[in-house]
Amino acid sequence: MRKVKTRTELISASVKCFSALAIALIFPLFARPCRAMTVSGIPEWLEPAVVRSLSAVWSEIPEDSNIDREGTLALVASRLFTGYDVKIRNERREPVVFFEAVEDSIKPEVKLNAPELREMALEWFNNDTEGMAEKIFEFVKDLPQSALTWADEALREELGRLISEKLPGWEFSQQIYISQNSTLISVTFRPSAKMILAVKPSLYSHTIPVMFRSDLEAKLIPAFSPLIGVPVKWAETHRAEIEKFAREFLEDRHSVENLRADVNISFTPGTVSGLEARVDSRDYMFQLWVSAYAGLEGRYPELGVFFGFRPDWSFHPEFYAEVLMELDDFKVTHRWGGRIELLENLWAGVENQWPDNKYFFRLQYSPVKVRRPFALWRYSPGLNVHEASLGYKIDEHMSIEIYYYSGGDDKLGLRGTWHL
Repeated sequence: MRKVKTRTELISASVKCFSALAIALIFPLFARPCRAMTVSGIPEWLEPAVVRSLSAVWSEIPEDSNIDREGTLALVASRLFTGYDVKIRNERREPVVFFEAVEDSIKPEVKLNAPELREMALEWFNNDTEGMAEKIFEFVKDLPQSALTWADEALREELGRLISEKLPGWEFSQQIYISQNSTLISVTFRPSAKMILAVKPSLYSHTIPVMFRSDLEAKLIPAFSPLIGVPVKWAETHRAEIEKFAREFLEDRHSVENLRADVNISFTPGTVSGLEARVDSRDYMFQLWVSAYAGLEGRYPELGVFFGFRPDWSFHPEFYAEVLMELDDFKVTHRWGGRIELLENLWAGVENQWPDNKYFFRLQYSPVKVRRPFALWRYSPGLNVHEASLGYKIDEHMSIEIYYYSGGDDKLGLRGTWHL
């Protein structure tokens, strides 16, 4: 009778263990592993999943002198962890599990399927995945072929850690194809939901006219089209390459090269990524605009041209010439002078004006970015007149300002300027 009872209890315990192990394999995160259990003979990356499952089974086997707990665990483990022969040795009430492969090793092939990328993005992807297939092969090269039928989830977790490190923002799917004489592990990549949908360039300059800046911005948009559809996180890791590409792209344009301009780039990754470029010549400054007045009797629309030269001196002065032409009678006013930059975008200088042939002190705050306030003050001791304005840059082309001139009948009005 004792032998029959023991066999019945063993079968009952085995059924419980199979159920517990199945649950642990499907929901490994809910199993609480016993820290004392150890396994050997399997790859290190596979040990946590196996320990979780075996610990769940071990905790379900009753501690009864009539039940062979180690034999039961070995029986269940051998049935479910196919490809291995499992032996158990109990030490201090916690088992030590030994795995021994029972199949001839079939070296798998690892294939990485690159997404549809172009130009710079494709080059980055190839560089980031260099050696990845070989590393995945090292994970599975000693794994019995049949073990891939139950180790696929653990392998997916390991690949997830590797890919998130090398390709942040990219998701992947894993397919394992098994035939009698070959094994193929195929990994396909796709961008995460947060990807770049557009790149919005903004180019600022004190020295390049707006018409040229608008043309450069328009050329930057197709140049950065390869970034459309790539993950934001991945683009952030390649910020330096993006900024270098933009800098070299602008430096190759004639309008930048001929002015010997310095180019500074700042890339801000996002769903709508920002590409901010500051382009300023080391030697020259050129501006062109048309202004119109409101509320000032006798003031007509005028065309303005400004050209400056910056010699390579220690305190970085600028010598300039400015021409204003009234568009009603084509009366021309000439100015020439010199100024220095006291603070960033704040200039102070002295200029002479014709046909008055009088000098003016000039103080001007002119930020390079749009949607910023600006100010100008001029004073001539010889003419005893003040000219001042306080305005706002609406966009790259348009600005509006409150204008004051003490020498006219109507001293205060509005001036709108269209920057060319």
